[in-house]
Amino acid sequence: MSRPPASSKTALSRLASIASVLARHGFAPTIKTMPIIRTFAGDDDDDARRARPVAERFTAVLEELGPTFVKLGQILSTRADLLPPTFVASLSRLQDQVPPFPLHDVTRILADAWGHTPDTVLGRCFHTFDPVPLASASMAQVHTATLPDGRDVVVKVQRPGIHDQITQDSEILVVVAQLLERVVEEARAYHAVDLVNEFKTALQGELDFRLEAKNLAAFAKRNAGRSGIHVPALVAELSGRTVMVMERIHGCRITDLVTEPARATRVVERLVELAFEHVFVDGLFHGDPHPGNILVDADDRVCFIDFGLVGQVPRDIQDRMIMLLLALSVRDVDTIARIVVRLGDVEGRVAISPFRAAISALMDRYFGLRIDEVATAALFSDLIDLSMRFGIRLPRELAILSKASVSIDGIVRLLHPRFDPSATIAVRAEALLRERLDPRNLQGGGLKTALQLALMVQELPVQLGQALLDLERGQIQVTVKSDALHELNATLRGMGMSIFGGILAGALVLAGFLTLDTAGLTQARAGLLAAVIFACAGGLFGVAFAWYATGGRLPKLTLGRLFAKRLKRLQDTRSDEASL
Repeated sequence: MSRPPASSKTALSRLASIASVLARHGFAPTIKTMPIIRTFAGDDDDDARRARPVAERFTAVLEELGPTFVKLGQILSTRADLLPPTFVASLSRLQDQVPPFPLHDVTRILADAWGHTPDTVLGRCFHTFDPVPLASASMAQVHTATLPDGRDVVVKVQRPGIHDQITQDSEILVVVAQLLERVVEEARAYHAVDLVNEFKTALQGELDFRLEAKNLAAFAKRNAGRSGIHVPALVAELSGRTVMVMERIHGCRITDLVTEPARATRVVERLVELAFEHVFVDGLFHGDPHPGNILVDADDRVCFIDFGLVGQVPRDIQDRMIMLLLALSVRDVDTIARIVVRLGDVEGRVAISPFRAAISALMDRYFGLRIDEVATAALFSDLIDLSMRFGIRLPRELAILSKASVSIDGIVRLLHPRFDPSATIAVRAEALLRERLDPRNLQGGGLKTALQLALMVQELPVQLGQALLDLERGQIQVTVKSDALHELNATLRGMGMSIFGGILAGALVLAGFLTLDTAGLTQARAGLLAAVIFACAGGLFGVAFAWYATGGRLPKLTLGRLFAKRLKRLQDTRSDEASL
C-alpha cells in the first residue's frame, strides 16, 4: 500500500488539531454533524464550556489556533455586514502579539531580500540596527535602525515559515467552510466559502509587503501638501516582498494626549476632518486606525502607520454616502432606507415598509440623547447590522469603514467627549454635495450629473414611444416571480416523485408475487426472495415519501434554533438554582 504524501499527512494532522480545539471550546455537537472532520472531534466537551457566549468561545478558538486564525478573526471583525455585533465586538479584541523570532533569522531574511550574506548585511545597509524588536506580531516583526545617511527608519521583516503555514491553513479553512455550508443553514446564508476566499486573498496581500508599500505610497500622494498630517516616507530601494523599510515617526500614541486637554482637542478635531477628507474626497482611507496606529509628533501632526489594511470608496458610493449622512442628520427615514437599498447587494426583494419602520425605531433609540451619550459610529454599525437582517449585503468597504469609524469614535470620546463629530461631518457633507452638484464645477460631478439628466429627458419620449409600439405588437414579455409559485412548483415536483416511487414500488411487489407464483421455488427460498422484494419496495416508498416531505431539499442544521434552545435550558436551570 502506498503511503500518503507528507503534505497530506500534515494537513490531516492540522485538521485533527483544529477539530480538537473546537471540541474543547464547546463546538463538539456541531463538528459531529460534519463529514470527515467529525472523526477528529473526540468527546472533549461539556455543558460548562457551552455556557459561555458563542462569540467568546469562537474568539478563544481563533487565538489558540495561531497566526492564520488570529488574522481571520481580525478580518472578520471588519465584516459588520456579515456577523452579528456580539461577534464583531469580541473579534475586535483579538491581540496579535507573539514571541519574537531570533536575530539570525532576521539577518537571513534581509540577506535573501538584498543579495548579501547574513554576516555582512547589517553592516552594509545600516549604520545602526537594534537587535531587540520594537514590536513582534504573527506576520512580521519590527526593528529600529539608522541608515548610513543618518535617517531613522523602522524595518519590518516577515516571520520565517509564515507563508507555508498560512497557505496550508487557508486551504483547510476552505474545506471547513464547504462542509459548514452543507450542514449549517446560516453558513450558506452568510456565504462562508466566499468569506474564506476573500480572507485568503486579503492574507496573500499581507504576505506581500509590496502591496502595503503601494498603499503607503498612494496614501502619501493623496495627502501631499495637506496640513495637520504626516505620512512616513517609504525607503523603496530597501523594500520588497518580505522586507519593508520606512521612516521612523518620533511621537506619542494619540491616546497619550489624555493628560493634555488643550492639545488633545486640537488633534481630535483635525483627526475627524482628516477622516472625512480621506473617505469623501480622496476615496482612500486607513482601514485600522486604532490608537496604536495613530501617532502625534511634536508639531501636533496626525501620523498614520501600518497600511496593511486600507479601504477604497468609489465616487458613486461617496455621493450616496454623503446623501446618507445628510439624511441621518435630518432623520429622513424614507431617504435613508432607499439609499441603503441602492448601496447594497439585495438578495430577492426587500420589504421596504418594514425596513423603513425598523430604521425609524433605530433613529428613535439614538436621537434625543446628549452629545456625550451618543456613540456616533455605533449608529452606523447598527444600520449595517439592520441591513444585513433584511437581506441587504453592503459593500466590504462600508464594513471596513464602519470598524474604522468605531475606532476613531473611541478616540474622540476618550480625548474630547463634548465634541460632536456628526455635526461637523454634516456641515462638511452638505458643502461637498453642493460643490459636486454645481454644474459650473467642471472638476466635480455636477456637470456629469447635469449631462446625465439632460440625456434622460431627451431620450424619455423616444423610449416611451418604443414601449407603446412594442405593447401594440405584443412583443412585451412580463416575468412574474412569486414565492407561492415557487413553493407550488416544489410541491408538484415532490408529489410527482412520490407518485412515481409508489407506482414503482407497487410494480415491484406485483412482479414479486408473479415470480413466486411461476418460479416454483422452495418455501424457504421463496420467503427470502419475498422479504428482499418487499424490503426494496419499502425502501423506494420511503425515499419517495422523504422527497415529498422535504420538497426535494434536505434539511440543514440551524445554529440559531440550536443555541436558542440551549440558552433557554441554561436560563431555566439558573432560575431553578436561584429559587432554591
